[in-house]
Amino acid sequence: MSLQHIRWQTALCLTCGQFHDSHGTHLYDYYQTVDEDLTCQICLQPLVNPLDTKCGHTFCQRCLKNYLKIQKQCPLDRLPLTIKDCSPSSILVRRLLDKLLVVCPNVDYCEEVLTRSELEAHLLHRCRGAVKRCIKASLGCHFQGPRSALQSHLWECPYRDQQAGKGNQHKCILCKNPVMDGEVSTIEIQRASPELGISIVGGCDTPLICTVIQEIVPDGVVHKDGRLLPGDQILEVNGEDLTQASHYQAKSALYQYYPVCRLTVYRERAEESRPIEKEGTIHTLQLIYMGMHVFLPGRPLGIKLVGKRNGPGVYILNLVPESLAAFDGRLKQDDRVFEINGRDVTYGTQEQAADIIQSDPTCVQFVISRRSRPQTPDLIRSTSHDASNYSVYSDKSSTSSSSNSLLNTPIVERTIHVTKDTCETLGVSVAGGVASHRGDTPIYITNINPKGCLGRTGKLKRGDIILNVNGNSLLGQSHNEAVKQLKLSSDLNQLTLQVVDGAETCDGPGNFIPTWLYWLKVPKQCYILRSISLLRSPSGSLGFSIVGGSDHAHGAMPVFVKSVVPDTPAAKDGRLKCGDIVLSVNEHNLKTITHGKAAEILKQLDGVVNMTVVSWPGTLV
Repeated sequence: MSLQHIRWQTALCLTCGQFHDSHGTHLYDYYQTVDEDLTCQICLQPLVNPLDTKCGHTFCQRCLKNYLKIQKQCPLDRLPLTIKDCSPSSILVRRLLDKLLVVCPNVDYCEEVLTRSELEAHLLHRCRGAVKRCIKASLGCHFQGPRSALQSHLWECPYRDQQAGKGNQHKCILCKNPVMDGEVSTIEIQRASPELGISIVGGCDTPLICTVIQEIVPDGVVHKDGRLLPGDQILEVNGEDLTQASHYQAKSALYQYYPVCRLTVYRERAEESRPIEKEGTIHTLQLIYMGMHVFLPGRPLGIKLVGKRNGPGVYILNLVPESLAAFDGRLKQDDRVFEINGRDVTYGTQEQAADIIQSDPTCVQFVISRRSRPQTPDLIRSTSHDASNYSVYSDKSSTSSSSNSLLNTPIVERTIHVTKDTCETLGVSVAGGVASHRGDTPIYITNINPKGCLGRTGKLKRGDIILNVNGNSLLGQSHNEAVKQLKLSSDLNQLTLQVVDGAETCDGPGNFIPTWLYWLKVPKQCYILRSISLLRSPSGSLGFSIVGGSDHAHGAMPVFVKSVVPDTPAAKDGRLKCGDIVLSVNEHNLKTITHGKAAEILKQLDGVVNMTVVSWPGTLV
């Protein structure tokens, strides 16, 4: 047998990270001895995707299928058997198998021990030893190596500095990979300075779940590169997965300096119409309302549920290969789910749908609708890199930890009295104010002279917000107006400040710079409201997606703008930003309504849409 034939038969599996036959069972290095009752009697390894026979035995799915191709009988008791006589094992057995501890196969670079169900995502996104190709492969680079070596290779890649010459214009375009709408794209940016020149919002510990670019700083590294846009989701930076990263972890990862910054991003595609709104008129769009009751046993379904961008509802993104739902074959990609077990989810979220499915382990009944002609769904969460994808196949996601706690932080308001010489300055520097270069914010302290009159009191710290001075409010004032008021107060012997403790501070020599989380924790009395009007045609979308609402899985919270899509009314207007809090739309108050209701209101509005929002600046990196 030729070496080429052997390589065709055995390939590196993306699921288990081992070389095995393309039709063979996955191979794992188990960290502990596995109970014999969880072992397949064909391959003598722990069960993978187990199937139960009608005679009461259990085998790996692939092992049994391969065996039955040769002999139509049970491998143990020799009774007649076909694949139709088998069914997936119970949820309990599958969960026990999913929780088995395995060792990462890339032992030369990685010492991770993790559950078997987590290995595939680990190899795909995080493992330092996972084999990766150079992003210049389309230009002819043949590098393949561990993720940990990719960054140094990019600096030395012979195609790194390729420039256009005569007749080489097309090749130069390939050299600078574009960011494609509706797809996951990987680009590299030459980083001449430590700062990328972007601001970010979100993180798995926030209502937005993912990390999103809010703004791009003019003349910064990213701005000069020209490929990234506000609203792009950052999935990975220099090989480090950000889909499970908190806001501070994402900030730290983006701060790490490499001469070549390698970013994996996702950009949502602009919609020409509002398909969800139109789906209410069945005859107009020729929707086939199946009225279809799909009964599946109470087993792991293997369904990924998502929501559309510009409206409510739960849709099927895809089915996990070889899962029960895929095996059954009646559910399809882009099916809209109206009912689950008799409960209406027409305006529900994927989290609510998953809760209903998992609440009944015996039977799941779907009522769905399906388009008459397949169309590519324009989904709010349309890639497995997005941490907010929810797979019913596994346990409930825990990546989004109690994000509501951000909005319920106890606020400490203090009054400080100071006696000073009339010629003595206050000894503090401040930033912020209405129409400041970072937006509309309260006035906050960026630095304190420890020998100044305020510094000597020891009662202030960098990051504290100044509400008023000697009874004169600083809220709603511009930076220049606030500084003028502070200077007038410095001429007095007695000074009274009313301040709010900042959620963050710093001890370094430089000025304090707040993050986006800092602003989420300020009291509502510090909100500076903005009015934004967008014009939408009867067939067009506004161009932004929302998260949050009173029914959020982690507690009631405001409605947030998750993303702004390029080439839409919201993006062209330029005032609405990712991370903004939407308080009202036209005459509708959104402060205490569910996510589904907020989405329904937004999709039904035509013409001029007037919004009241609170917009906080993102974290600079």
